[in-house]
Amino acid sequence: MEFSGPEPADFANVIALNRAFLRRLRAGSPGRDLRALIPGTMRHAVTGLTDRHVERLSALPFLLLSLRERDAGFWNSVAADGATPDLFMSDARTHDEITVPAMSFLWQLARRNPYAARLVSGAPPDWCDHVGEYTLLALLQRIRGRRDVLQPRFAGHEGCWQKLLGPGLSSRRQVRESAHLTCLQTLLTDEPPSTPRRMRAAACSRSVPVLRTVDR
Repeated sequence: MEFSGPEPADFANVIALNRAFLRRLRAGSPGRDLRALIPGTMRHAVTGLTDRHVERLSALPFLLLSLRERDAGFWNSVAADGATPDLFMSDARTHDEITVPAMSFLWQLARRNPYAARLVSGAPPDWCDHVGEYTLLALLQRIRGRRDVLQPRFAGHEGCWQKLLGPGLSSRRQVRESAHLTCLQTLLTDEPPSTPRRMRAAACSRSVPVLRTVDR
C-alpha cells in the first residue's frame, strides 16, 4: 500500500464536495432527510449556517459527507441488488448530484492511494478493494438513484458535531483548525463495526464483488 498522503488536488476536491454537501444539508426540504441523521440538538444550528460558516467547514481535511464506507453490510447489499437501468436518468428526490461526484472521487483515490482515501474518509482497506473491483461506470450504476448512500459524517456522534458547529466555526483560524483536527482524529481512530460471519459466508456464493470483514 502507498503511504503518501493526499495531494493538493485531492484536498481541493474534498473542499468542493464539502461545500456542496453543506449547502444541501442546510437547505430546507432538500436536506431534511440528511439532517434527520445528525443529533437533534444540532439540526437548528445546521439550518442556520451562513455562507461564511459553510466556507470554514468546507476546509475540513476530510469529507464531511459519508458514503457509508465502514458499513460492510450495506455495501454487500449494494453488490447483491445489481445496477440501475439508466445511469443518467435524474430524480430530484435523490442526492445524486453529490453522491455521484463523491463516489467518483473516492473510487479513483481508493484505486490510486488507499492510504489517502482512508485519511479523507476513514475508508478501511477492504472497502477500497471492494469498490476498486468495479469499473467506475458499473459502480455508479449501482448507487445512482439510491437515497441511502449519502449520509453526514459522524451521524449520531453529538460530540463531533458540537466541535464542528462550535469551535469549528470560530473566526480564529487556530481554534477552528484545532477542532477540525480533533474530529479527524476521531475519524481515524474509531473502529468500524465488524461484519457478521453469516454475511461473509453468504457472500461466498455471489458472483459480484463482496466486501470482506474488517479486522478489528
